[in-house]
Amino acid sequence: MHELYQAHFRLDRSPFNVTPDPSFLYLSASHREALAQLSYGIRARKGFIVLTGEVGTGKTTLIHSLLNDLNETTHTALIFSTVVSPIDLLRYVCEEFRLMEPRQRREELHDYLVLLNEFLLEKYRLGENCVLIIDEAQNLSAEVLESIRMLSNFETSTDKLLQILLVGQPELALRLNTPELRQLKQRITLRHDLQALTLKECQEYITNRLQIAGGNAKIFTPTAIETVYLYSSGIPRLVNVLCDSAMLTSYAVGKNEIDTSIIREVAEDLRLTRGFGLSALKRPESIAPYKEVPGLNGKTRENEVARSKIVQASSGAAVVNNSKSSPPPNGTVAAEFIKTATEALTEAMGPMARIVLNERIHMLDPTADGVSREKLWILIDSVSHEICDESIRNEFRQIMSERIRNLHTAGYRK
Repeated sequence: MHELYQAHFRLDRSPFNVTPDPSFLYLSASHREALAQLSYGIRARKGFIVLTGEVGTGKTTLIHSLLNDLNETTHTALIFSTVVSPIDLLRYVCEEFRLMEPRQRREELHDYLVLLNEFLLEKYRLGENCVLIIDEAQNLSAEVLESIRMLSNFETSTDKLLQILLVGQPELALRLNTPELRQLKQRITLRHDLQALTLKECQEYITNRLQIAGGNAKIFTPTAIETVYLYSSGIPRLVNVLCDSAMLTSYAVGKNEIDTSIIREVAEDLRLTRGFGLSALKRPESIAPYKEVPGLNGKTRENEVARSKIVQASSGAAVVNNSKSSPPPNGTVAAEFIKTATEALTEAMGPMARIVLNERIHMLDPTADGVSREKLWILIDSVSHEICDESIRNEFRQIMSERIRNLHTAGYRK
């Protein structure tokens, strides 16, 4: 099917395949930070490292980029398979390090441990490093995770012999916070939570892929890209799916340019709703209230004070929504709402909030009357990425999504 629209758009190849292709590599700010942290953790022999991210945010692509970044003296064992028992884990590790032939089983755990220990010591004496990367780690049982912790005991008096990278969905972070895995959590030296693309990064991502494929970067109109972002929540895999389907649809109807209407049609066919941040690709109505995890975010009291200030700062929106005044024309949002958002963002991130918000509004090309309501989801998501504290960021998103919902009930048109 790709060949059909490739000729239509004069492309050398398909730009939006969902399979990882290093030639299309685009590193967002979050991806660059993650790659730097992972590379450092491995080279500095930090031991345990954890990478989490929503489905489709590019974790596998990042792993491949990391593998290309490591030098020849770093030996890697990459496990994607489901590991159901500790002995399976050790067998897979030994097979990946080529210490034994596939399916050449040992009878006892001790046999695998001896084999692995000899290998790690030999490589260490040669000045070489060894890395174990386990993907989809959120699916591992507590027993297997405990066995992984035991592997970190391979060490000298100064260095870890085996660097372990656990990669998984956000559920992995929740698993690691359980009491039964507290010993494993204490050994984690580096963590990174991979974020979705911002609106600007989504624009760059689409443009970059089209150019690498030999196409015109302006195939998608600016508003079409904004709509892609709206429905994909900036998750690269969904961006690819939407753009690929949009190009096929555009070819089918004989269009050379992809506009907002095509993206909406494709999104409807794919049963996608307008997204909001990384909330599992659901509408803000379904975002669960933030719950503090004791000891997880730190400075709990300060965060609680900040959150209460955000609520107070944004409470003015209720007055606006309950007023008898007519909604702004053309589905735009009145200045009162933007003022409320500015006050709430200032409480969340400080005096730079006004500058950040004005910059994002300018990027969205507002009308003379204000920002269109449809673009509010993009605006709030975009500025929220500037809030460093995760718990305050979540609270800001939650509160502002409620204010936007109030606009729906107040009779604002799309």
